[in-house]
Amino acid sequence: MVALFTVVLFKNSILTLAPSNIPRLSEVHVSAGVLFFAFIVSILTGVLFGLAPALQAANPAQVENLREGSRGSGSGKRHTRLSRVLVVSEVALSLILLAGAGLLLRSFWHVLEVRPGFNPSHVITAQIWIPVPNDPSSDPYRNTDKRAAFLMEILRRVSALPSVQEAAIGSTNSLPLGQARNGFPFTIQGRPADSERAPVAEFAAASPEYFHVLQVPLLAGRNFAESDVDKAQQVVLIDQTLRRRYWPDEDPLGKQVKIGPANAQNRWLTIVGVVGDIKSDGFDAPNAPHIYLPVRQSPGYASVIYLRSAGNAESLGEAIRHEVQSLDPNIPVFSVRTMDEVIARSMAERRFALQLLGVFAAVALLLAAIGIYGVMAYSFSQRTHEIGIRIALGAQRMDILRLAVGEGMRLVIIGLAFGLVGAALLTRFVRTMLFDVSPADPLTFAAISGVLAGVAFLACYIPARRATRVDPLVALREE
Repeated sequence: MVALFTVVLFKNSILTLAPSNIPRLSEVHVSAGVLFFAFIVSILTGVLFGLAPALQAANPAQVENLREGSRGSGSGKRHTRLSRVLVVSEVALSLILLAGAGLLLRSFWHVLEVRPGFNPSHVITAQIWIPVPNDPSSDPYRNTDKRAAFLMEILRRVSALPSVQEAAIGSTNSLPLGQARNGFPFTIQGRPADSERAPVAEFAAASPEYFHVLQVPLLAGRNFAESDVDKAQQVVLIDQTLRRRYWPDEDPLGKQVKIGPANAQNRWLTIVGVVGDIKSDGFDAPNAPHIYLPVRQSPGYASVIYLRSAGNAESLGEAIRHEVQSLDPNIPVFSVRTMDEVIARSMAERRFALQLLGVFAAVALLLAAIGIYGVMAYSFSQRTHEIGIRIALGAQRMDILRLAVGEGMRLVIIGLAFGLVGAALLTRFVRTMLFDVSPADPLTFAAISGVLAGVAFLACYIPARRATRVDPLVALREE
């Protein structure tokens, strides 16, 4: 019953840590089949490890065991050998789990150090969606100018809200770290088309204020202007990654690109500016090239409103909803959240993996400490007679302590050696979860080995110190 309660509590704790975007999370439950399997494994484990010493004790050759036990060690060589194997195994397995957790922790730390290319502080986002009727002719926003005018009116109204310092609007693809993205091929004017190596970039529409709100630097050329409307020259901005990839040795300003292949009936777009890179696909993903279109020329049906404000997201969300639906009550406003929340959501899966592995590693460390302590305490209790004789013959307590701890730490060092080999082999399977860290990172392995060695030292020191307090007269009398 206690075990079942513990399992249910552990499951609830894991679900609390799990990000909400994990598929079918609500279907996770305590499976009767899994519980039965765990029960059978527990029974078999108990029988196996209980049967081993029982068989050893039932060995007909007890004369040798008695002879070994009479030498002052208090236990036979086989029993001592088995205890040492258990200690070495506990240390090795614990090191493997701790190494995996340490690598994920370093990866997560490196991810946090990545500069996203924008300033998320005090930025609140809200998404809107213009419904598309089944009959296109009844769509009041099918005209590009009307759709752009509607979005600009929304921008004007939310900019006037109290506590709002700046406001911008863009397509859903303009939201950094907001959703999975797909690159689209484009054509560079004057360059031969190569269908197998067509240039690919992520496209997003944005108002001129977008780069001011997110504090993305303008590196060359100009920003979008109010004059960049549908009937004017079609212009775009590109980011630094796209410039380096396709115009590494020349000025891209004035160059023209087209969405799609060269034979597509799309208009040519003139590059008028270069902006800084924005991490859009995740902090641990390489920078993807971006092409930004002015929202007045490419207004979408789904958009994101950006507000730089000291206000809270909840109150501003209600204000945004009021302003939008006062223009059109059929327009929904949803996903009102801060950019910090957007970033946290994008890192939720990596954080969950780290927390989950960290829990198992902590349990492994605790079990290793308890196991080492138990084995060493039992070993010293069986050597009471030997320790009493050593003290009676003049051995100092520090000598006994050094002897006892030394024997325990030798086993720990052997376990660490096997654990390092196992970790070097098995951590390769978490390579895809690592960022800027080698699966065999020496710094991580050294730190984890130091932590485990320190815990093991305490687990050896406590029973060893107790053994040094043995009264030699009492020990010899008991023997």
